[in-house]
Amino acid sequence: MKHTAPIVTAITLALSLARAEQIDSNAFNSKLTKDAAPLPNGGQIQMSYANVAEKILPSVVTIFSSAPVKTPTADKIPPQLRPFFYRFFGVPDEDFGMDENDEQQPPRGRGRGQPQQPPEQDEIPEHQNRGVGSGVIITSDGYILTNNHVIEDAKKIEVAVPDGENTKNYTAEIIGNDPLTDVALIKIEAKGLKPATLGDSNMLRVGDVVLAAGAPMELPRSITQGIVSALGRSNEGIVRKGRMTGYEDFIQTDASINPGNSGGPLVDGLGRVIGINTAILSKSGMNAGIGFAIPVNMVMRIAEDLLDDGSVQRGYLGVQITDVTPQFAKQYNIGDQTGALVTQVGAESPAEKAGLQVEDIVIGINGQKVDGSSRLRLIVSSLKPGSSVPMDILRNGQKMTVNATLEALPEEALAEVGPGRSIPRGGAGKGGANVAEELVTGVMVQNLSQPLRERHDIPKEIQGVIVTKVDPDSRAAAMGLEEGDVITHINRQLVPSAAEARTLAKGSEQSVLLRLFRKGDTMLLMIGNQ
Repeated sequence: MKHTAPIVTAITLALSLARAEQIDSNAFNSKLTKDAAPLPNGGQIQMSYANVAEKILPSVVTIFSSAPVKTPTADKIPPQLRPFFYRFFGVPDEDFGMDENDEQQPPRGRGRGQPQQPPEQDEIPEHQNRGVGSGVIITSDGYILTNNHVIEDAKKIEVAVPDGENTKNYTAEIIGNDPLTDVALIKIEAKGLKPATLGDSNMLRVGDVVLAAGAPMELPRSITQGIVSALGRSNEGIVRKGRMTGYEDFIQTDASINPGNSGGPLVDGLGRVIGINTAILSKSGMNAGIGFAIPVNMVMRIAEDLLDDGSVQRGYLGVQITDVTPQFAKQYNIGDQTGALVTQVGAESPAEKAGLQVEDIVIGINGQKVDGSSRLRLIVSSLKPGSSVPMDILRNGQKMTVNATLEALPEEALAEVGPGRSIPRGGAGKGGANVAEELVTGVMVQNLSQPLRERHDIPKEIQGVIVTKVDPDSRAAAMGLEEGDVITHINRQLVPSAAEARTLAKGSEQSVLLRLFRKGDTMLLMIGNQ
């Protein structure tokens, strides 16, 4: 028995994608309904939000996505487990030569003999994993915003659209999706739909009343109310299918968000969309009063970029950065613990071409304040490749401005790299013949001799000491120090020898600031002195 439905569905979806209407961002924006006016009466609370529900719910859809779940082939299933396996996945016994009334077969639930006619490998059916999420209509001709994780890997996407007291079902096509922000834009072939009004998420304040709409627990047309608990949440470690969202600027709310709300709108007290619900923070997996939504301004920037080819082009600066911690602030003698500290500048990167250096502290870019590393990463990613951006930096306590021309974010830069680590470029050597000194616990260094230079391909102009051993269980290893690194500065002082390096490191009470040379790159690490 051949099962061809998934193949037909996949072909149908592929053909529908090929017929997707091409539309530019200006034409797309002309279809949208926007309202950025401030809330009336200073946003004072009201006694009923029925008018908000009546305004937003006709624009909220329920999304059913079907993805194939491939079951193991028959020859990989132990004979004694095949009956249980087939029944578990709902495959009738007769499809495999089994007769429920056959007296020679053991009773149901116990081990049964091998099927009389085992299926061929391609006869094991693809079963469907059916997921449920939400979305919001933003144009009258069927453009819908949702989460990437709602539709990712789907072979078929069905959308239930409100139609009075009933719903009307449509098959949707994916215009584009962006896993790094968890945003997706889909479209159904329909006319005369009721689009939601888009607000301005930059106008939000902590304490503003918001409402979350969607289909929690597959209950459509549901709406919950709460307030904005916080703004600008980042580094929350949201993981989707084993991959972290790379760019976060979440609205935090206590409006109840549960499974099924994903992709639905978060609206303000006037029913204007100010976010797309995406995640909850809960030990049980259910609402615990901490939900996250993607700001609508960020969502729309992504959606517009998805229109042409279904992907997002992001700016690339080419630096590794970290937050300015109290330890760093003390090292650099600065009182304001904001900004992004540059710990590595990539070779031939836009940052290097602009003159950005390791130990620079970026405090502003393109007219926007940088209060941490995640903010700098978010701003750069929102700019187009080719953009020329001024950056305000602190260098040796002096404020200055450099200009960088952003490039397109390369695929390899999407990989998450641990603290202080660059993209691997090969192994390290075993050190030289001179005496090794213990820099800090678990780290040995030696003078940079000519044999070591040749072994590690270190240019003659690079001066310092070379790391010859790093205990894999040490704090230094956890922070990214590797064998073969050349330490050029310790606590911002030049390192003339291994003995002097040890003295400089031991003179620090708790932590040691290292400036490194690694395979052409300059890096900055802070490691514990224990």
